[in-house]
Amino acid sequence: MLKWILGVLVGLVTVGFAALFALYLWFNHWFNSPSSLTLAQAPVLVEIPRGSHSRSVSRLLLAQGIVSKHLFINETTLYWSARLFGGAGNLQAGVYQVKPEDSLQSLWQRMNNGEQHFFSITFAEGLNFSEWRALVAEHPRLRQEWADLTPEQIIEQLASDTNYSLPEGLLFPDTYRFYAGTTDRQIYQQAFRRMEAVLLELWQQRADDIPLDSPYEALVLASIVEKETGAAHERGKVASVFVNRLNSGMRLQSDPTIVYGLGERYRGVIYRSDIQETTPYNTYRINGLPPTPIAMPGKDAIAATLNPEHTDYYYFVSRNDGTHIFSRTLAEHNRAVQTYQRN
Repeated sequence: MLKWILGVLVGLVTVGFAALFALYLWFNHWFNSPSSLTLAQAPVLVEIPRGSHSRSVSRLLLAQGIVSKHLFINETTLYWSARLFGGAGNLQAGVYQVKPEDSLQSLWQRMNNGEQHFFSITFAEGLNFSEWRALVAEHPRLRQEWADLTPEQIIEQLASDTNYSLPEGLLFPDTYRFYAGTTDRQIYQQAFRRMEAVLLELWQQRADDIPLDSPYEALVLASIVEKETGAAHERGKVASVFVNRLNSGMRLQSDPTIVYGLGERYRGVIYRSDIQETTPYNTYRINGLPPTPIAMPGKDAIAATLNPEHTDYYYFVSRNDGTHIFSRTLAEHNRAVQTYQRN
């Protein structure tokens, strides 16, 4: 009788261990399979708050419907699956992308490693600083640390050891990738360092006859070239016009400098009164360069400014299709204006 009872107990224990092992294998397979998540086609984002642990993350994934519902799946079983198969003890806060091909294993590993989703923001060439600030303010994943600072205060923070007065022209236009919670300060600092590096590289490669005394003056002129260029292949010619004018003592007479000088008073069209108004930036009224850049020039505009094409052009006028007619003399220019503007 005792032997029979022991045999039954051994059998039950064996069956129990077999059932537990089978359940272990099932959870392992489920945890490593894309079927553990509910995504069909589009990725989704999940935000893991600071101070989260594996149990609270399990609760979050279930509450947001990211983990597929199953008879055996609840907060406790998900938690222990993560502990057994996902190394769940080192989760890092942040925003993570969950993709349709993901399994809980791959997602959990990314959260363990802090492999957060990259967001991005793009600043096109030719934008001014106020337009940069508007783009930053509109991005839902950027945290604004310098929102209340004036442009003068921001440049003081970025470059306190310089005599720059504004951040205009000093930030490199590009696409910047970042984690959620990155600050505007970090983006501006990165863009400032990029511009410093690009400008130094191109300044060292400048042509010998460029009438510019410093890298900053190159930025000022490059910003005008950037704003005047509608077609990329014309940058070298546009730059040559302004360089020729500087070399001959002529005024630059660039319309974008009028617009920048007017600021919020710009009415969408340049009127005769705007041309006649003297501002520090109106190159119809001042000699030489304006005091600061009027926009953020890109690398190609800076390169064209420092190594322009060799031409004898002193004028250009828009064809109204993004390209220009270039002229050597005022008479040629007036004929082009008559053809493409007044008619």
